[in-house]
Amino acid sequence: MKILATRPWKEWEKQAISRAVKDAEFLEPGPVPIEELIEEADVLFGSSQVPLDRVASSKTLKLVQARSTGADRFLTEEFKKSKIILTTARGVHAPPVAEHAVALMMAVAYNFRTNDKNQREKTWGEHSVNRLYGKTAGILGMGTIGEEIAKRCKGLDMNVIGTRKDPSKGSANVEKVFPLDRLPEFLASSDVVLCSLPGTPDTYHFLAEKEFRVMKPSALVINVGRGSVINEKDLIKALSEGWIAGAGLDVFEEEPLPPDSPLWDMPNVVITPHSAGYAPDNERKIIEILIQNLVNLQEGLPLVNVVDKEAGY
Repeated sequence: MKILATRPWKEWEKQAISRAVKDAEFLEPGPVPIEELIEEADVLFGSSQVPLDRVASSKTLKLVQARSTGADRFLTEEFKKSKIILTTARGVHAPPVAEHAVALMMAVAYNFRTNDKNQREKTWGEHSVNRLYGKTAGILGMGTIGEEIAKRCKGLDMNVIGTRKDPSKGSANVEKVFPLDRLPEFLASSDVVLCSLPGTPDTYHFLAEKEFRVMKPSALVINVGRGSVINEKDLIKALSEGWIAGAGLDVFEEEPLPPDSPLWDMPNVVITPHSAGYAPDNERKIIEILIQNLVNLQEGLPLVNVVDKEAGY
């Protein structure tokens, strides 16, 4: 089995895979361009920073194993038509992303941006804090990441509500789950809207002017899902005109965030560079998923974390 990585293999990765997978052969970018290697590989492992047209048209690829939780960047129309299976690292990134979401929420609520400025200027500023206990956290997207966020918000003594396509599934950490057709009610009930939605055609600009106007003027918006879920121009307008109180953002419509974006200079916005999912032990967990899928592929067993190409997750 020829396994192509989108970056050079680490020795421990090759050793771990070789112990479990029969006749594993490792391919990586180098003297031979990745475009050519795609034409002989059985499995592609890594990021979407590859020529996706060549991936979709490959005659040999059976599986693409993404290193990420999100699948949107792989899902070109050509790839969706192909017979290549796409699997993700769903579940690996959920705990660190959830922690990051809570950190952003606290940073905005506790006005850390202004406090940091005051510290640098050696200024003893005034108190300006929004306490979180007793407030309502609205989790927009109750997948693996949303569930982890809900668990942490509950630990802060917040009231937790959520949304999902099938509200009958419920959640142990959520007091009430709203169907998507009751989104305005959900948004109006939330003191903090924490978004962990994937990037799909259905979620594109899911939060825009109409949704921001429904929210409380004191509401905070946190996004650790995908940048495409929020209409950034409308968000900037909502923040500038006081429809909402603040935002904590790890993802953006354009990344890196352009230097001329007004978001950089807004005192009520905290920005991180799409770093929520990173944790020291992620690499080993992702390789474990890859190994399981390689073994299952060889033995004709169902793969884990298979993406529904039409649904986008």
